[in-house]
Amino acid sequence: MNVLLTSVGRRVKLIEYFVREWGSAGKIIAADCDPTAPALFAAHHRQIVPRIDDPAYVQTLEEICLRYDIKAVLSLIDPELGVLAAHAERFSRLGVQAVVSGLDAVNLCLDKKGTCDFLRAHGLPCVPTYTLEEARAALACGELTYPLLAKPRKGSASLGLVRMEKEAELAAFAHKKDELIVQPFLQAEEYGVDGYADLVTGELTTLFTRKKMRMRAGETDRSLAIRDERLTSLVTSLVSVLPLRGPFDIDCFLLGDQYAISEINPRFGGGYPHAHESGVNAVAALFRNLRKEASKPNIGDYEAGTIMLKYDQVMLVHSSRLTGEGMKKSAPALGDLLYNERYGGDMPP
Repeated sequence: MNVLLTSVGRRVKLIEYFVREWGSAGKIIAADCDPTAPALFAAHHRQIVPRIDDPAYVQTLEEICLRYDIKAVLSLIDPELGVLAAHAERFSRLGVQAVVSGLDAVNLCLDKKGTCDFLRAHGLPCVPTYTLEEARAALACGELTYPLLAKPRKGSASLGLVRMEKEAELAAFAHKKDELIVQPFLQAEEYGVDGYADLVTGELTTLFTRKKMRMRAGETDRSLAIRDERLTSLVTSLVSVLPLRGPFDIDCFLLGDQYAISEINPRFGGGYPHAHESGVNAVAALFRNLRKEASKPNIGDYEAGTIMLKYDQVMLVHSSRLTGEGMKKSAPALGDLLYNERYGGDMPP
């Protein structure tokens, strides 16, 4: 039961969880357009692929699926989720399951203004989100005040965030009115939720909630495990109206005594290792689903009070393995050493 994970980047720990959970049941193949992506070297096999906006990208993934007899493919970044969702049927014809929510749900989650409108329509609290024109109107009537936060309407990883203190700064973005959204600059505690919606039943299977203590490059760097029925109830209500499937990550703020949803990411989030290390194992839930087995809901079964501390590690790889030729047999590298340590023998070409 081989699985392909794409756009793996720095997610070494997540790849290691997959390798450990799969055991002898199959191989984990990691793909990325950057040959220096560290997570490539934690998988059984690695593949260098074009960028996700390359016309040949999907065909390249299909070729990898056929080469390695892949049974499932999933991405670790937001911009690629729509690609997999749009081509889910194409992968299915190859016997490959695209582990991703439906295209409508994926597009909704990527669109921050659309997400806010959807949440409001269903009576779910969210961070107020405006187009540039709506922000000006809200400022004029006193509904909104500076400072404000502008961000790409369909951005990811906290890229392109701009804090604005006055009208002149807001006006400078007038030419990007269709690309940006505006939110109040919140001085509030931020929380993250890692969950899994069963691929077989659609039920919410796992849920882990944490307070974000420190962020780095848009990802949770340190977090505190909490249990709060208000937050659990909010996410349960969301999943009942939004057909998420597989792993998901939700960002929230605590505004007064109420949690408000900021973003919904239908993929494994950067803070997922905290959940996994606490026994909330969405990778195992996915493994069962790919064997056509449903997972029993297990919500809140973890210890509150633990703190996740992320830190850097270092690996060395030979430069000859970072090119096309580098995918073939060459001088020993850390990837080979890791493979030999875990499975015996050299890493296949």
